[in-house]
Amino acid sequence: MLALLTTGAATAALMLPTGLPRYREGDAFVYSDGRVEQVVRVEEKATIWRGLGSSRYRRSRNFVVPVLQWRSGRATGRREVRGSPDSLWPLDRPRSARFRVITETRANPQAGAKRSVSLWVCKSGKMKPFTVEAGTFDAVPVKCDRYSSTTMRLLERREWDYAPEIGHYVRRVTINYLRGTNRSIELVAALSGPAATRARLRALAQKARSAQLARSAP
Repeated sequence: MLALLTTGAATAALMLPTGLPRYREGDAFVYSDGRVEQVVRVEEKATIWRGLGSSRYRRSRNFVVPVLQWRSGRATGRREVRGSPDSLWPLDRPRSARFRVITETRANPQAGAKRSVSLWVCKSGKMKPFTVEAGTFDAVPVKCDRYSSTTMRLLERREWDYAPEIGHYVRRVTINYLRGTNRSIELVAALSGPAATRARLRALAQKARSAQLARSAP
């Protein structure tokens, strides 16, 4: 019986959609650090997101691609991607992708632009169960390393566990080798439609932050 159940689970996992995520306006995801990601508008090749504040940012449907355009106060930034990050998809089997990212930032509208270039190398793994605060999901692990384009020094590693069932990642880990930091967040809740009100999202975010503080208390 156990063999049959295992086979059935594997078959069900294979039937999950493994193509690029397809978001809908209003979709929202709350994470263990209180972070909220909510879809404002869906474009042909990108999605406009916002958190609990008013600032919006543009992202590719392919979550391994860094934020494409953003604003923070008077500062702005945009990125240009060269290469084929989408060759990582579909996530039906382990794949790899390499691409370059050109980042341009301005501290304010009058400031000169600062430009940097980085190389990204990504790999996906095999689907397996992952348990996070929101539940247990069949998810595909994806890992990306960011290198300096001049010295090829490893600068950063990002990991995601992407759950096709909800069409978003249920865990994200960011390791910054320059700063010596390691940050991990897990999905707490996924909402859509009328359930994804701003008041509800604020309440869930506050609850997540309180729980995180309680866990870190001595």
